Amino acid sequence: MSDIPKLLDILVQVELVENDGTWLRITKNGVKVATQDHRVGGRLLGKTLIQTGLFAGQVRRLLEVGQIDETGSLACPRDLALRVAPQLTGILRRFKTVTFTEELRVEASLVSEMGGVWSLLPAPTGPEVDLKKDMGNRGELYSYQYCRMHAADGSKVRWVARDDETLGYDIEDLNHTPKRRIEVKASGDGRVRFYLSRNEWNVAHELGGDYEVHFWGGVSLKIPVQREFEKLTSLGYPLIFRGLSNLLASGGLTITPTQYLVTRSDDS
Repeated sequence: MSDIPKLLDILVQVELVENDGTWLRITKNGVKVATQDHRVGGRLLGKTLIQTGLFAGQVRRLLEVGQIDETGSLACPRDLALRVAPQLTGILRRFKTVTFTEELRVEASLVSEMGGVWSLLPAPTGPEVDLKKDMGNRGELYSYQYCRMHAADGSKVRWVARDDETLGYDIEDLNHTPKRRIEVKASGDGRVRFYLSRNEWNVAHELGGDYEVHFWGGVSLKIPVQREFEKLTSLGYPLIFRGLSNLLASGGLTITPTQYLVTRSDDS
């Protein structure tokens, strides 16, 4: 019984149920899943969960560790698939075109549907919208896609902040030696104005020219991600700032301290 509120929250997140503030009401797609899913072995529910981004992190990790062959199909050793994407692997096993023996094999059309980069945008983690977090996720997704599009090998671009937010950067590109480390900033305003944490500042100085900041301006949470990405890149985004120390020294960027230590004068 204690799991019921969590399950209902997931159903609302994936838009199978809607909450009007007083009642929970099943949606049109919810009716379809509820009445037809048993006929196809749970694949309607599985596809819904994947498409809404609920397992975005597991999708990304599986695509990074698996091998894509010339037909576009994915193969990944069984134990590795279960380690990096346990729930996603369980969902994929419902599809007839997926085999799961010594390795997980997913045919090309499902890989394409599962691996579309726009499905990697994490779903909201609760009923309350965190605008700052959602804006940041959009910016990181845009830079992840931008770097993959311009990389010699897109699989070597990693969205590392999805697994560890303490690194001081969000994306790393292993196509370069040393690897590029990229911190992403997104704003609804077109002015170049962003904050760096103490950790980001220290890492930027430590890495020098191997650290860069991507800035996406004019971001709106109301526009579908793919359409907005195409719009923003056509406007010249992301703005890329590489080597913050040199940019600050040359006057290309300015920095303003925003934190101060306040103590009571009679405390020693």
